[in-house]
Amino acid sequence: MRRLAYLLIVLVLVLVIQPVSASQRKIEIVSGNDQSLLVRSSAKPVLIKVMDENDQPIQGERLDFVIATRPAKAKDFDLDQRVIITDDRGEASLNINQVSIPGNYSILVLLHKDPDNHTYINFKVNHESWVMYLLFGLMGGLGMFLFGMKLGADGLQMIAGKKMKSILGAFTNNPYLGVVTGIVVTAITQSSSATTVMLVGFVNAALMTLEQTFSVILGANIGTTITVQLIAFDISHYALLMIGLGFLLKYSKSKTVVYTGDIILGFGFIFYGMKVMSTSMSPLRSYPAFKEMLISFSSYPISAIIGSMLFTALIQSSGATIGLVVVFASQGLITLHASIPLILGAHTGTCITGWIAAIGASTGARRTAMLNIIYNIIGTIVFLPFLYDYLKFSDFVHWCTAPFSDSAAREVANAHMISATFKMLIMFPFAKQIIAFTRWMVPEEGGDESRSLRTKYLSESLLSTPELALGNVAREIVRMAGHVEFMMEKVPEMISYGNEELIAEVSFREEKVDAAQYQITKYLSQLSEKSLTEEQTAVMNKFMHIINDLEGTADLVHKIIIPFARAKAREDIRFSEEGFRELLNWFDRVCENFMLTINAFATNNREQAERVMKSEGVFDIMEKKFRTSHISRIFQQKIQSIETSTLHLDLLSCFKRINSHSVDIARAMTGDWYSLKGTYTIDEQQLNQDGTIKEGDSADKKVEDKESEKSPENWY
Repeated sequence: MRRLAYLLIVLVLVLVIQPVSASQRKIEIVSGNDQSLLVRSSAKPVLIKVMDENDQPIQGERLDFVIATRPAKAKDFDLDQRVIITDDRGEASLNINQVSIPGNYSILVLLHKDPDNHTYINFKVNHESWVMYLLFGLMGGLGMFLFGMKLGADGLQMIAGKKMKSILGAFTNNPYLGVVTGIVVTAITQSSSATTVMLVGFVNAALMTLEQTFSVILGANIGTTITVQLIAFDISHYALLMIGLGFLLKYSKSKTVVYTGDIILGFGFIFYGMKVMSTSMSPLRSYPAFKEMLISFSSYPISAIIGSMLFTALIQSSGATIGLVVVFASQGLITLHASIPLILGAHTGTCITGWIAAIGASTGARRTAMLNIIYNIIGTIVFLPFLYDYLKFSDFVHWCTAPFSDSAAREVANAHMISATFKMLIMFPFAKQIIAFTRWMVPEEGGDESRSLRTKYLSESLLSTPELALGNVAREIVRMAGHVEFMMEKVPEMISYGNEELIAEVSFREEKVDAAQYQITKYLSQLSEKSLTEEQTAVMNKFMHIINDLEGTADLVHKIIIPFARAKAREDIRFSEEGFRELLNWFDRVCENFMLTINAFATNNREQAERVMKSEGVFDIMEKKFRTSHISRIFQQKIQSIETSTLHLDLLSCFKRINSHSVDIARAMTGDWYSLKGTYTIDEQQLNQDGTIKEGDSADKKVEDKESEKSPENWY
């Protein structure tokens, strides 16, 4: 029994006085781990601490250091200290020598008494030019991203351009459908900036009102989130496949397939650009200062908003800015809470594109750009209380995302979409107040718009959407034709009375026609540099012919009729009563034909255009008839006819040339540019005394010309 008791006492004493087991100790690297260094630069000392199971420091513990990994060329790399003993605070400090070979290094830290208890010290040595490589990768990736967005958007617009025009026209009158329209159009353009620029152009061209644009702006801010949602999918591995496939499709003979190739190629560049940026910025994970700067955005949200706003204004793409935030989040460089101010700043910064487009535009266009700015600024202010630690919007986003994904990139994309949706829901009921405030911010300008030589409907912001741009060119041509119509209507009064005030007004209208021709020509020249379909190119050619003929008509009035009117008033020139009546009757018919031509163009009425073309033969006969009648009066020795003979014949010729321009406009409308086939002629016996066609006779009788056998394609 004594022996047994003795053994028990010894066992208790051993258990009591036994030192802390090595297996109960733990190693913690306090600071200096995961450093990123430049070659031949000194690293910060690495501080290591050894503690027991109660987190109490252990003094006198031996730590062994072993080089685990190093670049193949860094065989000379070594440590000055292979063994360190912890001090009274349980800490040991390891100094790392200067390293001359770039690459990744890893040092194994072991407890001497328990080698299984270990950890690693990691650090990366970068080349001296690593910052340059990082910037190159960032700029190159961002360039590919922006190019991909533009390429994909162009392809989508070429396919959906006509539909987009009809959508905007049909749905923007209803504010709820206007929001849907904004989402759809922005999904097509892949940029809220592009949609805003388009809206500025529409308001400048009087296609939309400020009230209509507000709901579209609300939808545009949601529509731009779709691109970021696509970016958040980790499909960068397929980016090169998409680039290759898109490139092959561009060799198709089908325009639709080519545009589809642009879309696929664009998305390929978007995802590959994201991958390049992500790879380039991966070294920043080793820079605690950079991570701390990004994380500090959550503590200083206003500074983060302003910085993001300026960067977005610089690159003019909120999608690219938020794409960078997605990259930061996927690399673990930024938290969701810190990313939200950057997202809100991007919302506001993208407004600069619309404001640039509105410079020099109408008051309505500038109000549209200002409306977008006010909307996003108010939306950002509304979110400010939810950007601080005591009331985190990020917690709500995380709660919404958690059931579906734990991806940091997806959380950022969802934060973008949810914030845009909340802004729309909060501000939609206050549409009238926001619009009224916008009108107050941008007051109506004074001045007489009717005296301006500027075009009304041409907007450079629409050049990226050729279908819409051509539609506005047509409206500007109708406006130009209105000035010519005014000049034509005043011709009888001018040649009758020679009113100088009226002549001055007609001369001013001719200046407006000349200015319109120049500006439309310049606009079409800019449009020709875009990717156009064959149909759009044909329409553009048609418009060029029409504006030249309109300008030619105005020139004839200005250079022949106005000088005659002034000379008639100055010299008291008098035609014979019969001759003057024939001139007025002849011009009335010419003017009617011109009005019919313009109406045919304005209503796109091909039948009316063909009627104008058919009338050419009638007008030839009328001109010959009136010329013959004038010569007869000369032979009858009528003094007034003899004295005004040259002026009389000049006016007849002028009127015929004006009608020729009308016929040429009709030919341009029907696409019958050069045809001599089926010229419509009529016998003199089919005309009444006043030049009208006798009842029962047809002006549609075709006389085959000798040239009719010649086909236009054989003329060259």
